[in-house]
Amino acid sequence: MRRLGLAAAAALALLAGAPAAHAANPCARWSDRTLSSGLGSLENIEFDGLGGLLLSASDRHAIARLGRDGKVTDLVPDVSSPGGMRVRRGVLFFNTGDAADSGIFWKSDGTIDRFDLATRRRTVYAKGLIMPNGLVFVPNGDALTSRDLGGPPGIYVVPRRDPAHPRVWAQTGMAVDPTGRWLYVNQTFKHDSPVLRIRISDPAKIEVLARVGEAKGLDDMTIDRAGVLYLAANGAGEIIRLDPRTGASCVIAGGAAAGWHFTSAVKFGCGPGWPSDHLFAVGFDGVVHELTPPGAAPHPRGDCSGRLRPRPPSRRIRDDRHRPPAEGSGEDRRTSRN
Repeated sequence: MRRLGLAAAAALALLAGAPAAHAANPCARWSDRTLSSGLGSLENIEFDGLGGLLLSASDRHAIARLGRDGKVTDLVPDVSSPGGMRVRRGVLFFNTGDAADSGIFWKSDGTIDRFDLATRRRTVYAKGLIMPNGLVFVPNGDALTSRDLGGPPGIYVVPRRDPAHPRVWAQTGMAVDPTGRWLYVNQTFKHDSPVLRIRISDPAKIEVLARVGEAKGLDDMTIDRAGVLYLAANGAGEIIRLDPRTGASCVIAGGAAAGWHFTSAVKFGCGPGWPSDHLFAVGFDGVVHELTPPGAAPHPRGDCSGRLRPRPPSRRIRDDRHRPPAEGSGEDRRTSRN
């Protein structure tokens, strides 16, 4: 089995005061449906906001796209050891070089690549990274990527204004809370499966938020609009719900009895055909799961804002003496939000 990575997930521009509890029993299990299987080792998951579920498909050496019709295609081919992914304003950012030997032997062959979903143009956004695993963007636009093999676990910052010069940000693993003040982190190889909280303005301030069980092998995570975390436990093959307000955690899906293995990533749906109150999970076993929440609505939901490219201004002709408006007037300044 390949290495287990540090986890990272972000939720930006959320309401800090939103309620954390959505169901009478927040620990009730979610129903599980297999959407696809036989896809080889899957490292990460993301939604393009346009109707596709994106997969870091290690065995295919690609970023693959799963449609709601079940069809799988290679969106970005020739990707070496794909890792974390984020879609921002119509552009996919994804890690390459997320390989165990790169971490063990300190190979700085990792990159963050940029793929424009409209033009299909691929460029290198940042390079010289060692085994970039998780990927997240903080409120100021800087990217954070994590590494956990071959040295002390670390987070590296890729400055938005100077992505050519990444630097060490903190000596531990990664996620951003609704207030934008905290980064949530888990560490795969700690026996007590800790989830940490780091103050973004002062990375030296680190506290243990919770310990969610023995040898869970925590990997990726995501967060809902109320700030509740959902953890992919690779070692246990589980999805764990963690409420940062109380530190209480429980398993809501998966596990050996359910036939889950090596769960690597989890995200809320986003875009046409992918409900934002459903969770979608993948693993090294090549299976894509859809999880439906129990009970009546309202259900926890993920945040889909910021994925789509803003619409260009459109000029409208007013019926005002049959003359066109002055230059620049009549523009629709709304942006697309999913």
